[in-house]
Amino acid sequence: MAFEVVLDVDRRELEGAVFVTGFRGFGMVGYLVSKYLALLLNAKKVGYILTDSMPPVVLIEDDGPGYPYDIYLVEEPKTVIVVNRALPEREHTDEYVWSLAEWASRIKPKVAVLVGGLRVEYKPEDEKHGYRYIANKFYQGPQLEAPQMEAGLGVMGPLALLYIHMDYHQVPAVIFLPYTTAEEADWEAAAFGVKFIANKFLGTDVDVKTLEEMGVKQKELIEQLMKIVQQEEAGEREGKERPGIYM
Repeated sequence: MAFEVVLDVDRRELEGAVFVTGFRGFGMVGYLVSKYLALLLNAKKVGYILTDSMPPVVLIEDDGPGYPYDIYLVEEPKTVIVVNRALPEREHTDEYVWSLAEWASRIKPKVAVLVGGLRVEYKPEDEKHGYRYIANKFYQGPQLEAPQMEAGLGVMGPLALLYIHMDYHQVPAVIFLPYTTAEEADWEAAAFGVKFIANKFLGTDVDVKTLEEMGVKQKELIEQLMKIVQQEEAGEREGKERPGIYM
């Protein structure tokens, strides 16, 4: 599978940044955190990723047209955010995340924060932190107060593969997992994740009240769009003609 990063800036401008990304998983937390962190930090879209199996869709969002895999840059605090609006097809997932990890290693990030969600059913009754994490041997901080993920639990899907490939490429990486509901978009978990990453990893603050208000207005719309994207992807795999969501 071809994997090409198209940038509007010199790649050296991305070096040394905090790298943040996630996928549509439990509570859509990985997607929502990366998307709204970019939005609330006034990130500039500086590129996108092309693959041979691109979902044929462009989503119109708060900051304009969104491609399946977009790259954003915040100049201060220096942050690179990859927003994965779509999931690569299963047979191409490993190639996509391998290439993403390899590209990330070339921009030499300070740390890669890989965002997902941990089902709230596993939340201890006396939980005080609201998240768990997994850090690789290259991770040097910042120090996280919560315990690492408990024995017997695990991470599945593209986030797990990306963590493995980041480790292979010697990228300091941590999987950050707020507790979340599994069945629908969890805006509370997303707001927690955005605020936590901004404070802990970027040394700044964001107004998550704005996110919460946007969530109330847009929850239904985004869920509808994601269903349409999934139908588009399923129709393509089955060779069916798709009605599309464009004019």
